[in-house]
Amino acid sequence: MRAAPVLLLSACSLAVLCACPTTPEAGPDAAVSVPADASVPPDASAPPPGPDASLPAPCDGTSRPSWVETTADQRFLFRCGATVLDLTVFDEGTVRLRYQAEGKPDRSFAVVGAPLVATTRAGGAEDLFGICTDALTVHVFPDCRVRATQADGTVVLEDPEGGGYFENVSGLRGVKRSLRADEHLFGLGEKTGPLDKRGLSLTMRNTDAFDSAWEGFAPGGDPLYQSVPFYVGLVGSSAYGLFTDNTWRTRFDLGASDPALALVSADGGVIDQYLFAGPTMADVLRRYTRLTGRMPLPPRWTLGYHQSRWGYSPDTEVLAIAQKLRSERIPADGLWLDIQHMDGFRSFTWDPTNFANPTSLVASLEALGFKTTTIIDPGIKVDEAWATYTQGVAGGHFLLGADGKPFVGEVWPGAAAFPDFSASATREWWKTLLSPNVKLGIRGLWIDMNEPASFIVADGRTVPDTVAANGDGTATTMAEIHNAYALLEAKATWEGMKAAQPDRRPFVLTRAGYAGEQRYVAVWTGDAPSQWQTLQETVPMLLNLGLSGVPFVGSDVGGYAGRATPEMFARWMQVGAVSPFFRGHTQNTGARQEPWMFGTEVEDISRGEIQRRYEMLPYLYSLFREAGLSGAPILRPLVYEFPADPLTHTLGDELLVGPWLLVAPVLEAGATTRSVYLPAGRWFETLSGAVTEGPATLETGLVLAARPTYVREGAILPHAEFTQYVGEKALTALELDVYPAATATTFALFEDEGDGFAYETGKSASVVFTAQRTATGATLSAAAREGTFDPGARTLFVRVRRVDHSPTAITLDGTALSSQASESALRTAKTGWFWDSSDLSLLIAFADKAAGFSLSMTYDPSLIEAAKVAVPFEVTLPAGTPSDKPICIASSASGWSHEPLTWAEPGVRAVGSIQVPRGEWFFYKVTRCDWNTAEMWPGCVVATNRYGFGAARPARSDSVAGWDDWCP
Repeated sequence: MRAAPVLLLSACSLAVLCACPTTPEAGPDAAVSVPADASVPPDASAPPPGPDASLPAPCDGTSRPSWVETTADQRFLFRCGATVLDLTVFDEGTVRLRYQAEGKPDRSFAVVGAPLVATTRAGGAEDLFGICTDALTVHVFPDCRVRATQADGTVVLEDPEGGGYFENVSGLRGVKRSLRADEHLFGLGEKTGPLDKRGLSLTMRNTDAFDSAWEGFAPGGDPLYQSVPFYVGLVGSSAYGLFTDNTWRTRFDLGASDPALALVSADGGVIDQYLFAGPTMADVLRRYTRLTGRMPLPPRWTLGYHQSRWGYSPDTEVLAIAQKLRSERIPADGLWLDIQHMDGFRSFTWDPTNFANPTSLVASLEALGFKTTTIIDPGIKVDEAWATYTQGVAGGHFLLGADGKPFVGEVWPGAAAFPDFSASATREWWKTLLSPNVKLGIRGLWIDMNEPASFIVADGRTVPDTVAANGDGTATTMAEIHNAYALLEAKATWEGMKAAQPDRRPFVLTRAGYAGEQRYVAVWTGDAPSQWQTLQETVPMLLNLGLSGVPFVGSDVGGYAGRATPEMFARWMQVGAVSPFFRGHTQNTGARQEPWMFGTEVEDISRGEIQRRYEMLPYLYSLFREAGLSGAPILRPLVYEFPADPLTHTLGDELLVGPWLLVAPVLEAGATTRSVYLPAGRWFETLSGAVTEGPATLETGLVLAARPTYVREGAILPHAEFTQYVGEKALTALELDVYPAATATTFALFEDEGDGFAYETGKSASVVFTAQRTATGATLSAAAREGTFDPGARTLFVRVRRVDHSPTAITLDGTALSSQASESALRTAKTGWFWDSSDLSLLIAFADKAAGFSLSMTYDPSLIEAAKVAVPFEVTLPAGTPSDKPICIASSASGWSHEPLTWAEPGVRAVGSIQVPRGEWFFYKVTRCDWNTAEMWPGCVVATNRYGFGAARPARSDSVAGWDDWCP
């Protein structure tokens, strides 16, 4: 980190005056399930910033300028001529800056965290006043300009000369801040474009962004459906956060007009900002989500795959889709009903013809292991014969026009009125509307069109800003409520679901939202068109949503337009499989986009990706728990874990799933190679164990099934056998993939019943695993299980990578374990160990222990050159195959020479292996050892090349339909 220029008085240089430490704030929920070395400190070689001797020392408590008023609750009021700044120390690392707020309501739809008592020192002279906490030093000048420095010496907020607060005659108000030369800006919710938002001009205005030319929102379009006016700044390698809590139309000019300035302006309300100290992004997110709330633990089934389409009708088709998923062995947990299930598009109703018996439908799906989610639109059909509408009118629950009557817009049912969710009585009424369907067995609710959208172009395709709103008793208009409308609907919907089924965790998906929405909802990226550019923008969009405090996010696999090619669908599936929310969905006028609609290869790829997702659920579920405790995102940009590496600062086409898994999805049409950047440290390709020492840029070869994925050294990755749906059967084994590093690393595995709220009172199980490489091998230990939930008796299978030399001893709690002859023998015995000399991994099995364990592994930890690996094959042959000659594999790895297998059953089945480059894709065909006898597809169609990957596990299993010499 280079020193910031022209420093005044930094927190570190004021250590004597302010007693400010040089370490970041630590809270009780910090550092949950992250590696011990997850955060890279600022560059220690940079000289510490020094005090400016020409300025008086602030924070000394000996004087107070005439323009400063103080209160007893950590509040300071600064009167600077026409500008009034109300500053509150909210906690040690959070400062609130509120401008021109006297006489105006102090309310927020986002903030739920209360101020905490913080050790605060303050003081100064007529030309400078300072406020110190252990994490921040804030300087305020007589013109109300502000400069903030955090404990590592980084200036994170600074008003330029003539900057700070401004307001013009039209009512536009805002603040002007300096941008440092090495500053990057992330977050701001759901925005198109690159990961780093510096240089862009963005608007916060929830918008139904459908563009008919694109059959969805336009690539690069702004604004979209969500408004989250919070960003994470990075100066050098030090992070901070800034939240502008204003629900009016707001604009962020982040160096677009002037590269050295950030301007934030709003059409109304108060400029109310919260500054959050770092120095890590994890610190910033922890503080921000303490203020705006954190995601409650969702039902475990919601982490599975969901299948949806606008158009599944009648109910028999819905059941057919469910049965097809099961017959094709494609795991899935959710089936979704769009507006086609309603009676005339009336929310909360069922089409009496096509969905005549919803109770039976939901029960039938439940019997197949599916949870049903239905859509709800806020626009209530104007229908004097419909009780829901007449109740709304009688109860005064709709937004009112200037004539005092319900404002009428137009949505899917035609003329529609809109509930005033800013009124508590309306939210209570809304809950009663949800109850019948929730009690019927609906497990998820999907709130859509809630920007709120209306089809009347003259009104801007929404409820006009002039329409009055209750404002929870403080009268206002939709100009203020517009961006908060969906958040307030989400609150009512989540609470209504919980009231109707108190023993189940609500699941609500929303299209629109505002800061704080993570308390209630998951988010999908709306009507994303089936375009490559949209897929490319999806990855940074999901990453920035996570950095905005919204962890449960995803996009429609294949795109909403229903125009995905087989290649595009496969690539989108690979992104979806690692996204927190994982759903395939499309509109009714596009092509169908179920996984089997794109041919055998794409169906196989989809099945494989979904299976890998289900295997990963123990890891993902633990990350969801971490997000609920600390606000940490589930999907993370590389800069989150590697802020000291400048190459990560703008890298938005790679992602981390939690702290360990790096995924580089393929986002270009027709790509045959993919450049992958790996930061400092040792990285392992997940399937083969191939090692790369970072920092390094790899050029990896691709096939359609390729999804380049790497594991960071130090990883502890829990996974389990995949099932067709969550809860299909009891799992009697838990697997841990362990990659020991020289520094001890930890991971906390969280388990519970998967639904309900018993985990809040201790009915859960949390185990902290610790791994470390040693001079003589490695160790793995587990602390005693915390909580009262019992996951049941099970075998723990620990796979350690890489182990390139045969182990000499494995001990569990001091007792030696015996070696087994093969992996299958070990899995049968469920105790002992096996060294896989081809995979270069060590597999250990033993009974899991609630009391914890200590595992010691003795082996030479040095790595050998492992350029090739033996890939095992098992080939099933067509009846009549002669056995007088062997079966061969001809591959690109061997220059297409024919390499023989061994007969397992002559004429029926052949097995063996071939040597291929470790961690690389190769092409091959099955032959009878010459090209005149190459395999053919049914009907004597020439078989295209198969492809495989250079990994020892699992064995390739192929079936041959026929031979070339059998054909005319």
